[in-house]
Amino acid sequence: MRSRLKTDPVNLPASLRTAGLLICVAAAIFGQTLPPGQLPPEPAAPGQLGPPPAKPSKVENPLPPKPKIPPASDAADTSPTFVINRRLVYVPTTVTDNGNYVNGLKAGNFQLFDNDKLQKIESDLTDQPVSAVLVVQANSEVAPAIPKLRKAGVLLQGLVTGQDGDLAILAFDHRMQVLQDFTSDPARLDDAMQKLTAGSSTAALINAVMKADTMLRDHDRQNARRRVIILLSRDVDKGSDINLQEAVHRMQFDNVLVYCVNISKFLLYFNKQMDYPRPEYGGQPASAIPNLRGNGAMTGTSVVQQQDGNVLNLASPIYHSIKDLFKKTPADALSVFTRGPRAKVYEFAKLDGLEAALTDIGKDINSQYLLTYTPNDSREPGFHTIRVEVDKPQLQITARPGYWAGGGAQQ
Repeated sequence: MRSRLKTDPVNLPASLRTAGLLICVAAAIFGQTLPPGQLPPEPAAPGQLGPPPAKPSKVENPLPPKPKIPPASDAADTSPTFVINRRLVYVPTTVTDNGNYVNGLKAGNFQLFDNDKLQKIESDLTDQPVSAVLVVQANSEVAPAIPKLRKAGVLLQGLVTGQDGDLAILAFDHRMQVLQDFTSDPARLDDAMQKLTAGSSTAALINAVMKADTMLRDHDRQNARRRVIILLSRDVDKGSDINLQEAVHRMQFDNVLVYCVNISKFLLYFNKQMDYPRPEYGGQPASAIPNLRGNGAMTGTSVVQQQDGNVLNLASPIYHSIKDLFKKTPADALSVFTRGPRAKVYEFAKLDGLEAALTDIGKDINSQYLLTYTPNDSREPGFHTIRVEVDKPQLQITARPGYWAGGGAQQ
């Protein structure tokens, strides 16, 4: 009987059948119907309210998460930025009245034209500090003048650079030797000039000027100072691999003024120690020299007559003198194209001549009006002519003749 009650629900008591029916109805109303084949949830662990969370099913190829879009305030600004740098042109201008410097003028007294177009003058600075490079030729050709050249450093510090200025010293033959970097200490300048010694026979003058320009640009990257090169040399280039036109363009672009002080050839000639003359024809006797005229053996007199009487010996000097009429020397080109057609090229043969030249250079620099403007025709390529006028017609003006521009957008 006990076994039948467990296996046969029909023979169960009525109260038990009724209770089972009520339980099934309550589960259908309040419970959840499980899909076929799914197990019921595990019972809650001790202390846990409800069943544990379902474990996520494994997905073979999950999609990458979408990137979070930052708020508008934190988002990076990807809009393009356009930067236009204005090109400021410097025009150092000297005004004289019969050779005397005129001071006290204002920007309103001047008119400035760029390619014949009137420009707006932004400032007329007169107290901008000066940075200068003294470029000194130091080769065998100028050896007799070196004792006088050694006195130039101290003179320039007081006459040219002024209170807030500074000076560097560069010596050259085929080498570029920085004897002193930029300083305002007269003792250091004097010590550097005492190191000046004669070198080789080469004189790479144009290379030296370009080296000085690089020194000025590296020293004054903000272009906040007046840039000056003082060239103390012979007016002859020997051995440069940079042409004169390229050097002039660079000086104009970098707003550099070049003052040239030529060492007189008479100073070098009269102070040169004469060497022993080389023997004629390697020291062989005149009788051993072939006589091209065929009138007997050569004598000492006939050798001299043949040398001095050959008119072809004049061909080379005449050719070079005519050719030089159609080109400017380095000193002329650098002076005129950086300081203007009235720019003076100095020359000295004695120490007092050197002092007078440096004194005049100092007066010229300290009496300049530095007119600045931003060209309103900067898109015009090529050479831009500059013309400066003053409202007093009797005065003479010295200013740079122009500068080179590449055209297109401003740089």
